[in-house]
Amino acid sequence: MPTPHTVLISGSLRAGSTSDRVALWCAEQLQERGATTRTFTGGEIDFPFYRPGLSETHPGLRDFLDELGRADGIVLISPTYHGTVSGLLKNALDYANDLDGPRPFLDGRTVGCVAVGAGTQGNASTLATLRTISHALRAWPTPLGVVVPHSNSLLPGGLLADPSHRERMLAMLGQVLALTPAPAPAAL
Repeated sequence: MPTPHTVLISGSLRAGSTSDRVALWCAEQLQERGATTRTFTGGEIDFPFYRPGLSETHPGLRDFLDELGRADGIVLISPTYHGTVSGLLKNALDYANDLDGPRPFLDGRTVGCVAVGAGTQGNASTLATLRTISHALRAWPTPLGVVVPHSNSLLPGGLLADPSHRERMLAMLGQVLALTPAPAPAAL
């Protein structure tokens, strides 16, 4: 069985944000389960507004798209901004439009979705938006999405403080790995 490769993307520009810390914690958990990972923090996806063709000349975009192209699974972590995903994360995901070949967009990849923010209503709609974007990019969101309700949810080492949040996050990460499809056989 090949080693699954998972890409984690945090949608916050604030250095050391809760979203970044959740992404790094998730990457550690996935690595402990045998996956290789690549984490993109918000500063790494601060790309110009999407326009076709820019990814061919922008080195950061090329690296981002190369990683998405070889990903088996993806974990999206977005802060909740006014009831939806951050514009930063949405813009980065718009560049998946430039992925083509046998697996265009995020076709067939498993996506775990995490919403970070105070309040349940905004987090719920952010989680729903992450799932909708995943579907639109031809990906398969995991059955379980996770909400991290506030920055106090994390301990200094990035560990989720509430055992129930930790259990849900680990269950979602398990789904990302378990539901990752086997590579398709080569075309005849």
